[in-house]
Amino acid sequence: MKGFDFMELPLFASLLVNIGLLLIVFGQSKRIKILQAEKKRALPYEKDQELIKLVREKIDTVGDVKTVKFLRETRGMSMIDAKHFVDSVKSQ
Repeated sequence: MKGFDFMELPLFASLLVNIGLLLIVFGQSKRIKILQAEKKRALPYEKDQELIKLVREKIDTVGDVKTVKFLRETRGMSMIDAKHFVDSVKSQ
């Protein structure tokens, strides 16, 4: 019976690292799909006239930064989406 060959240890360690990295990649790809689905649900805000009117009023009264904070807290938008939404309302 042959004993353990220490020359195979780096190969075995490399295999374990690669398997671990593949698991991370698959987990992240699943998370990306979830985030993309959440973003699609956030898109209807752009056509919500009442929200646009409210955001315009907020911009005029409290400014851009607090309006972004308001959207994040009340609508669950990400900071980037809220900032883009505020910018799009300002440019209209």
